[in-house]
Amino acid sequence: MRVTFFSEESKPQSTQEYTVRINANRSKVVARQIPLLNLVASASILSLSFTHFEFAPVELSLFAPVLLIFILGCHTFWWLKSCAAPRTEEAERLAIRRAAQMSGVTAVLSAAWAIALSPTGDAYSQSHVVFFIALAVVGNIPYCTYFPSGGIAIALAINAALAALVAPSGNTVFIAVALNIALVSGVLLHILMGNYRDFTSLVQSQLRTEALGRENHRLANIDSLTDLPNRRSFFSRLSEECGNASLKQARLALGMLDLDGFKAVNDLYGHAIGDSLLAEVGRRLEHTCPGAFLARLGGDEYAIIVTDVQEDVLMALGERICEKISARYLIDGIGVQVSVSVGFAVYPDHVSRPDLLFECADYALYEAKTNSTGHPVLFCEMHSFAIQRNARIEQALRDADLRAEIAVAFQPIVDLRTGRAVGFEALGRWESPALGDVSPAQFIPIAEKAGLVSEVTLVLLEKSLCAARQWPQPFRLSFNLSPKDICSVESVLPIASIVLKSGFDPARIDFEITETAIINDFPQAKQAIEALKTLGCGISLDDFGTGYSTLSQLQTLPISKLKIDRSFVTELQERTTGYKIVKAVLSLAREMGIECIVEGVETEEELRALRKLGCRLVQGFHMSKPLDQEAAQQYAGAILIEPEKLLA
Repeated sequence: MRVTFFSEESKPQSTQEYTVRINANRSKVVARQIPLLNLVASASILSLSFTHFEFAPVELSLFAPVLLIFILGCHTFWWLKSCAAPRTEEAERLAIRRAAQMSGVTAVLSAAWAIALSPTGDAYSQSHVVFFIALAVVGNIPYCTYFPSGGIAIALAINAALAALVAPSGNTVFIAVALNIALVSGVLLHILMGNYRDFTSLVQSQLRTEALGRENHRLANIDSLTDLPNRRSFFSRLSEECGNASLKQARLALGMLDLDGFKAVNDLYGHAIGDSLLAEVGRRLEHTCPGAFLARLGGDEYAIIVTDVQEDVLMALGERICEKISARYLIDGIGVQVSVSVGFAVYPDHVSRPDLLFECADYALYEAKTNSTGHPVLFCEMHSFAIQRNARIEQALRDADLRAEIAVAFQPIVDLRTGRAVGFEALGRWESPALGDVSPAQFIPIAEKAGLVSEVTLVLLEKSLCAARQWPQPFRLSFNLSPKDICSVESVLPIASIVLKSGFDPARIDFEITETAIINDFPQAKQAIEALKTLGCGISLDDFGTGYSTLSQLQTLPISKLKIDRSFVTELQERTTGYKIVKAVLSLAREMGIECIVEGVETEEELRALRKLGCRLVQGFHMSKPLDQEAAQQYAGAILIEPEKLLA
């Protein structure tokens, strides 16, 4: 849903549009003046009628002034009534034109009536006629400020009538008065025309300022790529909608959406294709979610606010979003495809504050990306417990004495040719005084999110290298690095320093990185990896096949090992797809001249299937669980697979 902060009718875009808006402003001013001007004109008519009542016929001294006053009264009544009703800007323009025309008609009629009275009465009465006509000129000139052509026409018509009255009389006093009135009215017209130009310029300036302000407001609240509301507009709308829901005691759903695979599209085809894809995703969301408030929060993340919706309808909407967004795109002749993860949270069912609602929806999105890609996830009580648990873990991490509380366990990597352990993968263990034993699957992601993972990495690396110095050569150490550890060359300098100070041969170290780590910022990650490679360290690509890295990226990185994720190994002999994937990756590794390690081997059947595929290096619970430092030293080089099993 695109958001328009002002209508096209209210945004001046041309000279004609400015004129309409200026007329509307004139009308507001004239609305206050027309009744007063008509009142003054009526009083002047009554005054002139009174001074000629005993001299002029009753038609001129009574009936004619009553008719003029009636016309002025009707004009005033019509104007006040029309001002009370709402009018468009075009109607305002027509109203002020009619007001000027009506005033011109009454002024001319009044002047004609006065001229008809002039032959009657004495010299004083005739002077009153001249004064009355002069007053008519001055009284109608104010229209020039708001309707120039009408004001000028009225002034010229009445001055002409005055000249026609006094010229034949030969009365020098009257002629002098007429000339004086003409001069005064000319000067007043000149002054008021200047005021009109200043007034018009001021209104135009104000309108331009207002339009600029609205445009700046629009730019500040709209995402220029998709024309959807941006992050700032979203949070403002979320607070507003939550407030409305509270007043109405209604429910409100917030959805968080994140594209899966967008980074690969961006890297493979360039930012222009990526931007077009984001815009097309926005259009599909608008079509899929009519009536909902949509926003792009940044990158490939979107948000949706849905009011008055039940959970089953909400989940059905989430499924439609996943289906529509995952459909193939054709952009500039290039076919691309992404999927989407969606997380929903409901107000006030789950939380009572907009900021907490956002956190809940964001956590549901995280769960969708982790465990339910391509399907929506609705925040639930279990997630609430997980958030509280994660908050406690994060706080405990911040308070922890990492050197005292963190330990290292080592899981053997076994060579199937000999059945012996040839290396260990270092695995972090944390025993918190407050929480007890905390799984690395829990505290490592939290440490990454909280910005604490680099401290954890350095402590674990120091302890791992200290233990590895006791191993016989050429026993190897595999050590996992977080995406934060290889985000730049500077980030690997502390790691390199620890390696050099440890006394352990860097050539016996394999640093394990994930596909996610390199895809976030490939150029920076590549430089960091090359810096570690310069030390002589090996580089293993962990969880290969589960991320979005491309073979072209793999080719440009100094990778020495691939690690096949356990998800491809489970029930290997029964799942033909997993079997073919493992076979293909093993073949790829051989062609590239790099080693391949299969992790997560837990059964004898999986081990046999891998041997038949020509796999050499494996690790998993079937061979050994992670060991403490002393046990690892005893197992270094030990036979973990019996020779008869190797021949089976």
